[in-house]
Amino acid sequence: FFFQSKTTATMIIYKCRFSGDEMLTDAFGPRPVLDDDGEPVEGLIEIDSMKVNKDSGASVDVGCGGEFGGGGGDDLDTAAELVNNVIDQQLGFDLHEIPLGKRDLKEYLAIFCKELRQKLKDDEKVAGPDVKAFTQSAPKFCKWLLSKHDDMQFFTSSSMDPDGNMAFAYYKDVNPIFVFIEAGLLKEKC
Repeated sequence: FFFQSKTTATMIIYKCRFSGDEMLTDAFGPRPVLDDDGEPVEGLIEIDSMKVNKDSGASVDVGCGGEFGGGGGDDLDTAAELVNNVIDQQLGFDLHEIPLGKRDLKEYLAIFCKELRQKLKDDEKVAGPDVKAFTQSAPKFCKWLLSKHDDMQFFTSSSMDPDGNMAFAYYKDVNPIFVFIEAGLLKEKC
């Protein structure tokens, strides 16, 4: 006989608290951002991204062969259109890159955090201690984001709402790592 579980797999979609746009899912394995000392930057989460084949959605070997210890026999399909699995319109979340100077980022963060704090206070589902935790973490994560400005790319959600949550991308390797302000996201089970 076969055992059937009564539980079903559930995915969590993270949506912008302001626009309702989808920005990531738990399938990307969100984790805390770590500072240069390996300590968590409270209030921020990050996910890895990769290049995928636009036609199939499959991850792609970028074709370095045995140069870096990989298999040497596979040829790269040069006809395949490679896209990033986080920002692509069809396979990802339709994020749009925007230019953002350091002064602009500082202004955005000041306004966004003020508006987000109020939104959290007005949301009866958000407990007072959670609002306090956000208020205490905001200066620290803003400082971290500003310190990384020169190494980052900036993305809006699909609606390009200037008041909405942004994605901040930086590189450790070939593909960008995307950072999000966690309190600016709503978790929705589906």
